[in-house]
Amino acid sequence: MEKEDILVVEAEILPDGLGSWVIKAINKETGEERFCKTIEDYNAFLNECVYSTQKDNFQAVWNESPKATPEMIADVRQKLMKFYDQINQVEQ
Repeated sequence: MEKEDILVVEAEILPDGLGSWVIKAINKETGEERFCKTIEDYNAFLNECVYSTQKDNFQAVWNESPKATPEMIADVRQKLMKFYDQINQVEQ
């Protein structure tokens, strides 16, 4: 697979200043940046990126989140797993 044929969306968990988190997501093809307050917002941004590209492949990359607390990272991970479990149940 050619590296040029992969759409990369990078994500990082950041504190939102209110005791919770946001996901900073960046479409590496267009440079578009979005701050997602929910897993659903993050998923919607991923879908927008995939549908607007000419590339055949997609990769979501999670960057290290040095500003996020371990609790924030665990919360995002748990919510991501729950979200994707729900999607998988609907598709079956």
